Amino acid sequence: MTKTLVVLGAGVAGTSIAHRALKNTVPKAKDLKVIIVTPNTDHYWNLASVRGIVPGQYDDETLFTPLAAAFAQYPKDRYELVIGSAETLNPDASTVVVRTVSGTERTIAYDALVIATGSRARDDMPWKELGTTDQTKARLGALRKQIAAANKIVVAGGGTTGVEVAGEVGFEFGRKKDVYFVIDKELPLGDNIREDVRRLARKELEKLGVKVIDRSKVTGARENGTGKTILQLTNASGATSELEADAYLPTFGLVPNTSFVPANLLDKNGLVRQNTEFKVPGYDSLYVVGDAGDLESSTAYVAGLQATFLSKSLHHRFTGEGKVGTYTPDPKIVAAVTMGRSRGTGQMGTFKLPSLAVWLLKGRYLGTNYNKDAANGKK
Repeated sequence: MTKTLVVLGAGVAGTSIAHRALKNTVPKAKDLKVIIVTPNTDHYWNLASVRGIVPGQYDDETLFTPLAAAFAQYPKDRYELVIGSAETLNPDASTVVVRTVSGTERTIAYDALVIATGSRARDDMPWKELGTTDQTKARLGALRKQIAAANKIVVAGGGTTGVEVAGEVGFEFGRKKDVYFVIDKELPLGDNIREDVRRLARKELEKLGVKVIDRSKVTGARENGTGKTILQLTNASGATSELEADAYLPTFGLVPNTSFVPANLLDKNGLVRQNTEFKVPGYDSLYVVGDAGDLESSTAYVAGLQATFLSKSLHHRFTGEGKVGTYTPDPKIVAAVTMGRSRGTGQMGTFKLPSLAVWLLKGRYLGTNYNKDAANGKK
């Protein structure tokens, strides 16, 4: 009797798990079929989205890889790629209802299911997928045109994405246009990052011509009818002011894609509860990895580690080979932050990373030198 492994999501974690199962597990578990469910026709390398919005840099061909071609290497009867979104998960019945792009509903029964649906960026920004591949491509294209035509560009949000967006825009336009970076503290990046790393990030952005507006928050944004956005800024003392932007690029956090999961399985932030085997407590056949889970912070690095561990566990589940260990979250800080195409900073554990190392490991290509291999299961 055929057994079914369902993987919801085809981002960094989901794509890796599906490929590993088809390469390593399916050949040894002759009754296993893998079903990948995703609303996206293409794998999106969102790690490079911060440069992808800059006109003349990474185009859609660089950022996107068709999933149908990526999985065509496997026997057709051993997998299925379903373009659609999970609507309702019933873990007690081991089923998930999927709405396909054609609008039809389909109920899929599973022997094991992996929630790897990731997260989406707030404010309809393409730092993550936007619903479908076409929607993400359209948003990227619109932003490129808007940035190209803009005289005043405002980036808001002082996290890693905000620093990298400000860096990419500043690198390209910092001496040609007015580029502002609004952050709520004196220094960008989180309080867990070394102060000298944070201070260097600000200094390097200012070298690029980025004007930092610190200790302020964007508390309102409205279109004025002429293509400009009027931002209301509120500083630490509560005073407000307005800033006009031709292009406004907010980077205010992520929202987990977990609306299909029963509420009792979610924490207060909408993340799926998970244990150190990546199982949802109370359900032996239900797993979660990546941004959708509550075990660790959401980074591509962490998602990759989790996907590797879970793939081994799934292999054991369906073949009996190997062992199922316990995943130990690594509290060590791993942060590599790029600022344009020639500089960066970061932290590994308690150590500051040199700019050259960040450029070599990340900033030079932002992963576009291996993203096709990752999407095609070759990495």
